Amino acid sequence: MPAESSPFAIPKLDDSNYTSWKEDMKVVLMDRGCWSFIIEDKPCPEQATEKEKFEYDWRKQRSYTTIYQGIERKFLPLIRHTTDGKEAWNILKTNFEPTSKARLAVLIDEFFELKFNPVEETIGIFCKRVEEKKTQVKEAGFEIPELLIALQLIRRLPAEYDHLVQTLYRLKDEEFNHREVEKQLVNEAGRIQLKQKDLNLDYTENAYTVGSFRLQETLKKSSERSGAVLDPSRNPGQYRKIRYPKGMGPFCDFCSRKGHDASKCYKKRNKEKKQAFASETSFCGTNQAFGVSTDWDQFLIDTAATSHFCYERDWFKNFKELTTTKDLLADKKSSCEVKGIGDIDFIVKDIKGNVKITLKDVLYTPNMRRNLISGARMDIAGLKIIWSDNVMRICHSNNEYFFSAFRQDMFYLVSGYPLLDSVMYTSVDLNLIHKRLCHVNIPLIKDMCKNKSVKGLEKVKIKIENESCIACNVGKATRTSLKKNYVYKRVTKSVLNKVHMDLWGPAPVNSLGGSKYFLSIIDDFSRKIDVFTLKSKSEVFSIFKEYLSRVQRELGRKLKSVRTDNGLEFCHKDFKTFLRDLGIRMERTSFYTPELNGIAERFNRSSIEAVRTMLQDSGLQPRFWAEAFHAYVHTKNLCSHKLTEGKTPMEIWSGHKPSIRHCRTFGSLAYVYVPTVNRNKLQPKAKIGILVGYAVNRRGYRVWLPKERKVVESIHVKIDETKNGVKTLFGKVKHYDYAIYQLDQNLNNDSDYRAQDEKSSSPKKPLSLDISTWIRLEKPRKKSKRIDVYYYPPSKERLRSINDVKMYCEKNKLEFDPNQFNFKPTTTNTRFAEKSECHNETSSDSVDEASFVNDIFQNEIYMTEIPKTFKETQISPDKEKWDEAMSEEIKLMQNRQVWDLVEPKSNMKVLGCRWVYNIKHDEKNNVKKYKSRLVVQGFKQRPGVDFTDVFAPLVNFDIIKFLFVLLVCILGWNHAQIDVKEAYLYGNLDIPIYMQQPEGFAVKGCEHYVCRLHKSIYGLHQSGRQWNIELSEILFGLGFHQNELCNGLYTKSNCILLVYVDDIVVFSKSQSDLENSILNIKIKLEITELGPVRYLLGVNFERIEDSVYLHQNTYINKLKTRFKNLPRRRIALILKVGCILPDRVKENEIIETELMRQIPYKTLIECLSFIANRSIPDIAFAVNTMSQFCNGYTYHHWTIVVDNLNYVFNTMYYKIFRILIILG
Repeated sequence: MPAESSPFAIPKLDDSNYTSWKEDMKVVLMDRGCWSFIIEDKPCPEQATEKEKFEYDWRKQRSYTTIYQGIERKFLPLIRHTTDGKEAWNILKTNFEPTSKARLAVLIDEFFELKFNPVEETIGIFCKRVEEKKTQVKEAGFEIPELLIALQLIRRLPAEYDHLVQTLYRLKDEEFNHREVEKQLVNEAGRIQLKQKDLNLDYTENAYTVGSFRLQETLKKSSERSGAVLDPSRNPGQYRKIRYPKGMGPFCDFCSRKGHDASKCYKKRNKEKKQAFASETSFCGTNQAFGVSTDWDQFLIDTAATSHFCYERDWFKNFKELTTTKDLLADKKSSCEVKGIGDIDFIVKDIKGNVKITLKDVLYTPNMRRNLISGARMDIAGLKIIWSDNVMRICHSNNEYFFSAFRQDMFYLVSGYPLLDSVMYTSVDLNLIHKRLCHVNIPLIKDMCKNKSVKGLEKVKIKIENESCIACNVGKATRTSLKKNYVYKRVTKSVLNKVHMDLWGPAPVNSLGGSKYFLSIIDDFSRKIDVFTLKSKSEVFSIFKEYLSRVQRELGRKLKSVRTDNGLEFCHKDFKTFLRDLGIRMERTSFYTPELNGIAERFNRSSIEAVRTMLQDSGLQPRFWAEAFHAYVHTKNLCSHKLTEGKTPMEIWSGHKPSIRHCRTFGSLAYVYVPTVNRNKLQPKAKIGILVGYAVNRRGYRVWLPKERKVVESIHVKIDETKNGVKTLFGKVKHYDYAIYQLDQNLNNDSDYRAQDEKSSSPKKPLSLDISTWIRLEKPRKKSKRIDVYYYPPSKERLRSINDVKMYCEKNKLEFDPNQFNFKPTTTNTRFAEKSECHNETSSDSVDEASFVNDIFQNEIYMTEIPKTFKETQISPDKEKWDEAMSEEIKLMQNRQVWDLVEPKSNMKVLGCRWVYNIKHDEKNNVKKYKSRLVVQGFKQRPGVDFTDVFAPLVNFDIIKFLFVLLVCILGWNHAQIDVKEAYLYGNLDIPIYMQQPEGFAVKGCEHYVCRLHKSIYGLHQSGRQWNIELSEILFGLGFHQNELCNGLYTKSNCILLVYVDDIVVFSKSQSDLENSILNIKIKLEITELGPVRYLLGVNFERIEDSVYLHQNTYINKLKTRFKNLPRRRIALILKVGCILPDRVKENEIIETELMRQIPYKTLIECLSFIANRSIPDIAFAVNTMSQFCNGYTYHHWTIVVDNLNYVFNTMYYKIFRILIILG
């Protein structure tokens, strides 16, 4: 046996790597000597020795085991049935590289999408990628022509290959093939690489020369006055001092002094510099560094241009508009519009540093594609141009170096930045900065300007006439301070010596994410603030641990001290233990002395004032308080503090001076770019929203999209600070009463801003009260002569007194007239003495019982309202019917001896119970019976103690449909449906279980006794299994056999039973066998015969002649009643073609309106899934797609699901129909 080969270390085959896996596996098989068994089926030679035969068999088996070990486990069933390596290889190839037209289309698209990436690959690798993709296309059944392969190699090359591409296009047809093109490309790539290497070397030498020149100039300046000269015998840049005797040495012709010549005269040099820098003609410049923007722009030096040209309007200063003129371009046939003239300051990024140049009389040409510097104007300014080694050097008239332009694509370009003048802010502009910084006080902005604390406020005009901000006056109004001459100071000397913590909340309205509190952590030394929004106080400890690990790693320091108040969120045992183990000192304030934690308390006050001001100014709803709060903290960390000596908290914390150039006004109108993958070609490229803050963990802004009702983070945002987002999108700004926090709790709903503003724009008078739609009930008490009077408004609330009516009217802004209500009974002790009375009826008007009940059931309140508790049944208008249903349930349990009463013991576990009520309907949605069921509280049971197995088999509904069509329609069998009364009560219990006596039916004199259960009862975990065991034993005794594949199906000669809990469907070949089977079951069980199947498990069965129709009209009508507030509209398509669904949101970021809470998303999905599986399969795909958003849906998702339900309502009369097949 040959020695073991190299280790098997290639990635296993998965869903996406077959192409690379195939090549790697080929190498492994070749390494192990097994590849010959894959490419051909060569038998072992007959004259081979035993050893050779053994080695042949071993390598052949190894070809299979190597492939077997190289694929993921989920793909093993594909090759598990074979042991031949070649067959396994072909199977995988068939599955992962099918020769289908669909795969061929994908491969051809991938071939023409290949593009050379010079950063990540060489030209040779790119050519091999093209060849490999060509081979894959060929294996899929199509051979790409040679011409297309050669064209693909040169189709998307970088600009430096343009010359070669033009040459290749001129080749003859027989020479233009991919081999020749590949050869030329490799040669050209080598030439380009060598040229780039030479350019880099020249640039390095130039940079070194400039650096050495600077060093020499510095040494010269320090030595000229002392007579020191450069000593050639020493290292470059070193000087030695030569002293000349008095009156000796060279003579200077410029200053008439001895000891130096004119070339070394510093007076002459200084004069020449002043003359050079004083040149203020059409071109001037200085070698100075300036703070500029970060994007590189370019000017092209054109020696043929007669003027400077620029297409950027923002770069100009001293700009003057011109009447439209035209300048001829180089071809003298086309022209370009000139709309103005001015000067431009430009910073050149030169090898010597930043160089400022000033271009005079630049023409503003917005239609030009390049910015031009005129060579003629440079010559007029006295500048010289020297060309050498792809570099254009510009020098002053005295040959002093100025800056350079480098050749690129046959053009000489100057790269750099425009030097934009800082805006000279007027009072309006200062207010804009004030709003951008989230309404920070104006004196602080002045201090930041003086101290240059941040970038972007270099030339703010400090003296302004008006510093008043209306929003600040409203949101930050305070009492007059009685504390004077207070000296602020800080005692810490570095960051993380001490932090101040405090928790604020709860907020009067939840934030967009459902938060109610915020935790502030403030560093004492830097005054840097970190804030976190929380849903509950219990999150404080985990948030602090995350904060501590992050800042300690960020700064490389340890926290020493924490100061908090005495809130329970800080004083619990886990918090103390955590700080003690880390050696962090815990400081707490004295009781009722919040001043000791004044830094955190003051921040809470100032931050809430700022949030109130920002919301007031922007017009956003109160639920945006968390977004405004985070935006305020972001800008607060960029503003200096009176104790930080002119520095900002962020600069002290990080060591870098921050910038505020990115800050924008909170609530401004914003346009968010939509990526191409999220829109089609005809949809808008941006979405309109409202700016609500800055992204936390990435660069960008946070924008609220009202139509999608979500906040997105993106850097591709265009912000219009001149427009208020709320006013632009909704017509006007609503100013909520933030100062006293009387916040409308309905602001979390999805009602339109405009609708809310119209309601609140002017004071509304209370609406007139119309009680014609109200119901008045007189209810006699069971054990008393007293009669209670109730009023029911349309909102289903029960009002028991005149005070309840008054409070209801005040709440709903209705006029209250006590004369319209009569709470005095008008009848005596007759049991059915209830009467209906409205405001236009007298007290003598009455109706009989039948009329009254009919009126009640015509009202929607009582059509859908089902009691939830026993007490509600006693005040329900159908009290007698519910009492009768409960009595029937108790009587049935007594007949079946479900329990007996025993005295409770101290160690006895007693389960509670409750009544559950329902109204049964027939297939026509008519009321069939009032149903009451006693249910035990089985959630208190413990597995393994109170129960063991709980599984009970059910028949699948698809089997019911299949057998119904096959047996009834095709074979003509008879069928019937039976229902077992209280089926679970037949199951026997093998574990003692105790239950409280049912409410309303406790035995007199034994009220403290408990029920010992002998039979299973609804609510117990094992009830379903015990009933199924009992039913199986009964059916076995009647001669039925249980099907092994479907345990809910029982068969007997010429008879089939389908069991679904307590619903049983019987099929039989003859009517007599059917009746006998039902009779035998009836002897054993108490059942209800329902006749032929018409309504089963929510589905209507209709047989018309030789066809079966399935529909769910009864169930859908129930949904119509249940979702009566659902917005209705006609829907033709469930999901439109090309519909783009919004992204999934986090579960804690789901925002629900009042209507969405009334009609929950998950409930709609549940109902639609039931309908799709039963009778309307055309909604299955849409329901399946929308069910994927159950834990992260938005308002847009909810509307799509509502449209699905509307489609069901519109098509509820459509039926699935089966045709009878006549057997010959």
